[in-house]
Amino acid sequence: MKSKFYRIKKNRFSMNKNMIIAIIIGISIIIGVIGYQINETTWVKTSVDEYYEKDGKVAHVVYPENPQILGPLQINKDKFLIGENIFYIVRNLQPMDKGSLHFVTPFDHNYYEVNFDGEESESQKGYFRPQLSKTRGICEKDLLVGEWTVYFKGYENNQLKFTIVDEILPGNEKYYVRCDAPTLVMPENIQP
Repeated sequence: MKSKFYRIKKNRFSMNKNMIIAIIIGISIIIGVIGYQINETTWVKTSVDEYYEKDGKVAHVVYPENPQILGPLQINKDKFLIGENIFYIVRNLQPMDKGSLHFVTPFDHNYYEVNFDGEESESQKGYFRPQLSKTRGICEKDLLVGEWTVYFKGYENNQLKFTIVDEILPGNEKYYVRCDAPTLVMPENIQP
């Protein structure tokens, strides 16, 4: 009888040992899968130089979407490369909401203005691309780089900030070399 009891006890110890090993292996697999998923889904921005070194075969050359909100205003990111579009939307406008939204460069130059009227539409969306412009007096890309400010006219103390970094979106370098004045081309076959 003692030997039967000893075998049962020994088998129970063996089963407990196998169960513990299985649990440890299961937990290790779960931790490994979670670690792999986090590593694969983490946004890693690639530099523009690396983009060209790898012939464009990189995951991300721009910063991820990171909505910035100020009241009814939302812009799509907090960091941009030179040459990227800046998307904005003004929502939930009431009929009495009328005014303008101002995008100001790091050097206090009013670069872009959006007028809105809540009687016409309860939302307005659009985009613009900061670029060199002789008419705006911005002929060096360094004047676009830095922390920009966005505010509603009349509410200058409430501001939204975003940054344009000193990297040019691949393929757009030619647009940030020199500042050309717009030219008017006259058709040749028109008689006065």
